[in-house]
Amino acid sequence: MNSFNRREFLKTSALCGAAAFLPLNLAMAQAPRFRFVHFTDLHTQPELGATEGVAMAVRKLLSLKPRPDFIIIGGDTVMDASAVERPRALLQYNLFAEAMKPLEMPLHYVVGNHDIYGWASKNAAQANDPDYGKKMYQEKVVKGPLHTSFDFGGWHFVLLDSIALLPDHTWRGEIDDAQMQWLKDDLTRTGKARPTILVTHVPLMTLFTQYHDGTTNPTSDKMIVRNGKEMRDIFKDYNVKAVLQGHTHVVEECTYTGTRYITSGAVCGEWWKGPRLGVHPEGFAVFDVEGDKLSWEYVPYGWKARTV
Repeated sequence: MNSFNRREFLKTSALCGAAAFLPLNLAMAQAPRFRFVHFTDLHTQPELGATEGVAMAVRKLLSLKPRPDFIIIGGDTVMDASAVERPRALLQYNLFAEAMKPLEMPLHYVVGNHDIYGWASKNAAQANDPDYGKKMYQEKVVKGPLHTSFDFGGWHFVLLDSIALLPDHTWRGEIDDAQMQWLKDDLTRTGKARPTILVTHVPLMTLFTQYHDGTTNPTSDKMIVRNGKEMRDIFKDYNVKAVLQGHTHVVEECTYTGTRYITSGAVCGEWWKGPRLGVHPEGFAVFDVEGDKLSWEYVPYGWKARTV
């Protein structure tokens, strides 16, 4: 596997502490091994060779041995649907759909802020447009609810909608009240012993602002979920092994009270203009599960930025 080696990872990742070590759940010791990929922030568009880049990433994914059992698409499937008119939004979604055709394994999705059709511009779409807001993404991509959960190999996966749309046509990172209640109910049904992974587009925990803008700079609710503490209060007594995140396009892992907050870089890097911040290459995260243990690697796929 052509992966980030340990030295490269430590150079370009934030590892933050207070990690707690949990005992091995013996009931999981004989569970089957499985593999999945977190494939996030594609930003599909016709410019800058992006469609060729996504296709190249897909080929790299399909070359993995063993192949992943399923893929989680982490949001921002298209460059931007929020400030463009309908034909441009549909073009991007059609390019994304075409790029995903070679993937034969199940695909699971969370929505990103750039997936929201017409929300950022009053001229792009009207509220009576049947595809307005999250509806185009829901119809063209996820083809189902925007928050859901599933089980695989003895593990539980929870897919969350972290994009709250505001009346002034802006948005913020937030898990709404209805979804919070749904999460409580979902975790109650799942039980406290089962290993669980949450997936969100906007991070629940990140140091991105501190190492990008300055160590004392506040983090806005466009870079982190504003009610992340309330989320942690909900799942603190459950066996949540990891929260998978996107949005910032960096490779990062923070650990707090035994839960790993993993941001899986970006397929598009710096929006198809090179590595993010000059150090995080275009790529995706590969996760391997054995029993109740989770390991991962960031896998660049060798993309070289173009000028047109």
